[in-house]
Amino acid sequence: MMAELVPSRVVEVWDKYNLPENVRRHCIKVAEVAMRIARAMKSRGVDVDEDAVLMGALLHDIGRAITHEPFQHFVLSGEILRKEGFDEKIVRIAERHFSAGITKEEAEILGLPPKSYMPESLEEKIVCFADNIVFGDKEVTFEDYMQKLDRIAESDKEHAWLVERTKERALKLKEEIESYLS
Repeated sequence: MMAELVPSRVVEVWDKYNLPENVRRHCIKVAEVAMRIARAMKSRGVDVDEDAVLMGALLHDIGRAITHEPFQHFVLSGEILRKEGFDEKIVRIAERHFSAGITKEEAEILGLPPKSYMPESLEEKIVCFADNIVFGDKEVTFEDYMQKLDRIAESDKEHAWLVERTKERALKLKEEIESYLS
């Protein structure tokens, strides 16, 4: 997907919140990967809302216009998209894209608004998975993502418990995505 193919509504929101260029490039790459997955699923007869995947992927990191704090940006993404009048389906993609999700109990431990940030819909899961395998604006392997999680656990002992849960969830998410593609 070339940047000129980004819907004007997305560009308006990016511009309104001054989303940094590197984050825009990241969102475009996540959208490319997510759309490739969604189209492959659709070609196998799976019912996927491609418009929601595209919009959700392009807007999932809008909260990074305000903060790059990992445990805050996705909450802010949801708040911004709600305020801007986006469909709740798109809001939930942005709100539930972080890593492989965060349960309500984990959110409380992390000091987040107490609710589930676990991806539930297929569209949420596709964008979540695609985001995990895009570092910056480059697609990487799932193994690269797992190694990144190991490095995070090593350097951030306080959140190592969450990283371990994330690794288990990420593997289940990958297997679920692959099950639709085989």
